[in-house]
Amino acid sequence: MDLQQSWQGTATGTQSRLDFVRNVYLWLMGGFAVAALGAVSAPFVARALVPVAGRFLGWVLFGVQFGTLMFASSVSRRRPLNKVAYGLFTYVSGVIAGIIALLVARGAGFTPVFVAFGLTGVVFMTLTTTAFVSKKDFSFLRNFVIVGIAVMFFGSLAAAIFHLETFSLVISGVAVIACSAKLLWDTSTMLRTDDFGDPAGFALALFVSLYNIFIALMNLLGGRRR
Repeated sequence: MDLQQSWQGTATGTQSRLDFVRNVYLWLMGGFAVAALGAVSAPFVARALVPVAGRFLGWVLFGVQFGTLMFASSVSRRRPLNKVAYGLFTYVSGVIAGIIALLVARGAGFTPVFVAFGLTGVVFMTLTTTAFVSKKDFSFLRNFVIVGIAVMFFGSLAAAIFHLETFSLVISGVAVIACSAKLLWDTSTMLRTDDFGDPAGFALALFVSLYNIFIALMNLLGGRRR
């Protein structure tokens, strides 16, 4: 009887984990879909905001994006508010990515944009497969990720404020490495956690890493020719 109960408990736990992982990726795919809508509407949003924000449009969008990210993080367990917050953040992120893609395309064509998108997909599939197949705990990357993201964040601000184009490319390289490490860490944590109540939070973390990788790759591939 004890053996049967143990087997049933293991089977139930495995099914719960599979359902959780599936929900995380459903949230992630939904975020990509909303971001795609944002990217398509980017020219119209920019045209509407330029008369109001002027040359501060980039900073305004960054502030809105950061605010919606904090909002989405704080309500990730609260239904249905988490859907609204997650949708707002992914839509704003899509608008920003669309505007950056248009700026890159203006100077270097759309090839860097498509290549960056493809490479982001390759990074996602490679690191996800690594986490699933190896089943290792990648939490040892924590300190590296924290330092890398801090350098990425403050370095990006410095590059934007002081118009340091070469330094911006260096920071983009740091962003690709740091966010790839975070993607691997978050995926392994998702596979090992016993808390199945926050699929939106895990999807948000994965989305942010992939978004930053995509933006950084666009900057690396098209920045020198803009």
